[in-house]
Amino acid sequence: MGKFDELREEIYRRAVPLCVDLGIEIVEARIHANNETLVIQVFADRPTGGVGLEACTQLNQRLDGILYNELKLGNNYTLEVSSPGLDRPLTGYRDFRRVIGREIHLFLNQPVRAKREIIGTLTGLRENELIMKVRNEEWLVPMINIEKGKQVII
Repeated sequence: MGKFDELREEIYRRAVPLCVDLGIEIVEARIHANNETLVIQVFADRPTGGVGLEACTQLNQRLDGILYNELKLGNNYTLEVSSPGLDRPLTGYRDFRRVIGREIHLFLNQPVRAKREIIGTLTGLRENELIMKVRNEEWLVPMINIEKGKQVII
């Protein structure tokens, strides 16, 4: 268990209701120390992708109050709330759900149709597989075969 795991879990727990109110969700939270200051980075997005500055600002203000008043972190922290960015790795079902209809690049640990890399449009999801359009053909890619994925940015 890492040094900041307990604090990270508490931030997630308290941020979820705030995110529901704003129509967003936390994609990731990172915590590290910079000298005597904790740096808390929270990455949020909409379930379909595309979080805006206003939602990030509102989450930042609400979460800052919780960190200061309820978790008693005092002035020894910096809070940053932002979008995770278009080029972030796609690692799970929620990430892939956000990019339906977009072109993605998959790196596989087991070949699908004799390919270890696939570039195509994600057209849908099932419980354990991605549905992709690759060169005008429908491909089914088991989630278990995906080592990593990323959105193709042109």
